[in-house]
Formats: sequence, structure tokens, C-alpha cells
Amino acid sequence: MYNFKSFNKRKSHLIFFPVLLLLFFTTYHSTLQWMYARYVSPDSYYSHGFIIPFVTGYLIWNKLGCLKSAKQSPSMWGLILIAFAMFLHLMGTVFYIFSISGFSIFFLVFGCVLFIFGKKITRIVAFPLLFLLFMFPVPLALILAISFPMKMLVAQTGVMIVSMFGIPIYREGFQIFIPAGQLLVDNPCSGLRSLIAFLALGAVMAYISEVSNLRKLILFVLSIPIAIFSNIVRVPMLILISDFWGLDAAAPDTVWHSATGIFVFALGLILMISLNWMLKWKK
Repeated sequence: MYNFKSFNKRKSHLIFFPVLLLLFFTTYHSTLQWMYARYVSPDSYYSHGFIIPFVTGYLIWNKLGCLKSAKQSPSMWGLILIAFAMFLHLMGTVFYIFSISGFSIFFLVFGCVLFIFGKKITRIVAFPLLFLLFMFPVPLALILAISFPMKMLVAQTGVMIVSMFGIPIYREGFQIFIPAGQLLVDNPCSGLRSLIAFLALGAVMAYISEVSNLRKLILFVLSIPIAIFSNIVRVPMLILISDFWGLDAAAPDTVWHSATGIFVFALGLILMISLNWMLKWKK
């Protein structure tokens, strides 16, 4: 016999979620526009932001077996998180600090899951939800504060490595002088973009890796030096290419510039996979 109660329940959900989505897009219209602009900016550090929700969805989908057996028990604590999210959004809107409003989306999603599905289900999908943090851009002031010492490290190390090849090289701040001309270590060269990407990659690898929690933490933390090392390798390569084939050969948007970017990402990925393999190894 057909279960009309079950049909009516699904029907109410079909009406409820579109209304919820409409309210969300209406409330966060300006914030979502700001996030999109940060994603597609030429010097964006968050071009990966588009794929984060899909990764979260995939990670939740992998937990379907656990979710089906888990009891749904709505929690009123979710309403507190939702109220906190609305407060952050209001503050971000009033003071035109869109990064605050952006992060309020995370608390809103977490609060909705907790309120609708309860603590047990929220605990099961906690990491996929936390992973959403990687899609929210931080303030540009913080980006600049972090990228400055990273640029300095890259410039100093690059000059030191290239000088070992006997090539005359001189540095003033972020300006690098070689016989072929003058190079500038700009913000995209700091490696911060790689750092953010590898932190996200390290988080996923640590989550799916079948090792102890301590080793998961080690894998995640070591993604930071791996990202920095990979970028340090790239800068001397670009300097050498500029010295041998001219400044135009290694300019942004050239084949060599793109190729070195792909190379260092592949290098970092190999190092991450190797580290994961070593952490799994047991005597």
C-alpha cells in the first residue's frame, strides 16, 4: 500500500528547500557577487573556490551509508548558530566587510544542518562542512600581510640558488637584477596561492587517509612547507629561463611561466602522496 504520509513529507521538503534557497540568494546576493569577483580576479588566490562545494558534496555522498543508519534528531543549538550567522552577515553588510559576511555563510550552513538533522548527523558530516571554509576569501589586508614575508623568502632563496650557477645576480627588495634585465617578485609569485591550494589538498588527503589522527594532523601541517618548497623551486627556474632566453620568455601568461606552475604543482602533489605513503608505512 502506498504511504501517503511519506509522500506528503517529501512534498513538503520539495517546497521547503526551494523557498530556503530563494531566501538565501536574496539575503546574500551582494556577498555572493563579491565572492565571485574574488574567484575570477586575474590575481585571485581563490580560483579553486568553485570546486569546494562539489568536493564537500562528494565527501558527504561517501557517508551515505552512515547517514542512512543515523537517527535524525533536530537540535536547537543550530538556531543559535543561525542567529550568529545572521549577526555576522548584518555586521559585514553594515560595515561593508564582505569577508565577514562570507564566513557567516559557513555558520549558516552548519547551523541549518545541526537544526534540521541534529548532532549525530552533523558529527558525521563535520569535516565536509568544515572543508567549506576554503571557499571563503579572507580580507585582502590579511592576504598582503601573509604574502609579504613569503615574497621576501622566495626572492632571497631564488637569488641564492641562482648565484650558485655562477650567474651575476643582485636583489633590492623584490627587484632582481640579472644580465638579461630586471625581474619583479610580485604578489602572485609569493606562493600564497599554492599554500591555500595545498592546505585544502592536505586536508582532504588527511581526511581520507587510513592513518591515526596524529598522522592525519602531521600530513595536514606538512602541506605548508611542501607548498612553500614547491614555490621556492619555481622562482629560480623562472630566473634561469629569463637569463638564457630573455625576460619575455618567462613573463606571465607565457608557456614557460605556465609550465613551471604545472611542474611545481605536480612536484608538490608527488611530495604529498609520498608523505601519505610514508605515514601509512608500518614496521
